[in-house]
Amino acid sequence: MENRKIKKEKTTQNYTLITGATGGLGRAFCKELIGKNNLILTGTSDEKLNKLKAELQAIDDSKEIICISCDLSSHQDRLNLLNKLAEDKYTIDFLINNAGFITEGSIEYAEMDTILKCIQVNCEGTIHLTKSLIDTRDKNQEMRIICITSMASNYPMPYMAIYSATKSLLKNFMISLREEYKSQNVKVLIVEPGAIATSDDMKLAIEAQGLKGKMSSTSPEVIAKKSIKKSIKHKNRYIPGFFNKVTLFVSNLAPTKLKTKAISKMWRKSQKKRNIK
Repeated sequence: MENRKIKKEKTTQNYTLITGATGGLGRAFCKELIGKNNLILTGTSDEKLNKLKAELQAIDDSKEIICISCDLSSHQDRLNLLNKLAEDKYTIDFLINNAGFITEGSIEYAEMDTILKCIQVNCEGTIHLTKSLIDTRDKNQEMRIICITSMASNYPMPYMAIYSATKSLLKNFMISLREEYKSQNVKVLIVEPGAIATSDDMKLAIEAQGLKGKMSSTSPEVIAKKSIKKSIKHKNRYIPGFFNKVTLFVSNLAPTKLKTKAISKMWRKSQKKRNIK
């Protein structure tokens, strides 16, 4: 009998795309998924992306890791990312919208460039990327999306007005998206964390809020692990931490004027401790 080698056809590879991968929460998602999924990581620094890739491969190199630099505030960067994904025929079946931009302080002293950057990253860039990937998805496969919003999306926040407004817009967009695509194999999980100690600035912000800051804080590792589990189970919403759930419940009972005043007092006190105007 003639021995013949059977040539295997190349199978389509599915990828998980994580934006803001080099930040604290992004890294936690990467480490949770390494060895389980092929990963495409985006961030604004090639150096940080390559360093993260090396760290992840040292843990487990059984899956492919692709790094593509992309500043979500840049329309051209987003187009470059989307063109690269299309050219190399990467199939994205899991999108983690983690990249975000935070700005604090009074609107009176805010620079317009900073305001626009916050809107461009949190709203324009995230929506552009999400919409484009949904449009080009494999409609025969399930696509899952995790979107990191914030507890700040649930109420107006004086002295964090732009940030809370962008996160509210993003959350409402994702809720609408989930409803519109519920019969089209697209599953959306919205994650609304409180404080996350992912940088020195955030650690100082948590410390400045005292006990409330500590109680509202959840580690990035816990958020990443539980978010992925809830996404697999097709859950719609995840609020990390019992304290944050109680806070939201109580705030929903209060008049907008009262909670806005309380939030204003809290953030002004915190920001004065850190010399933020």
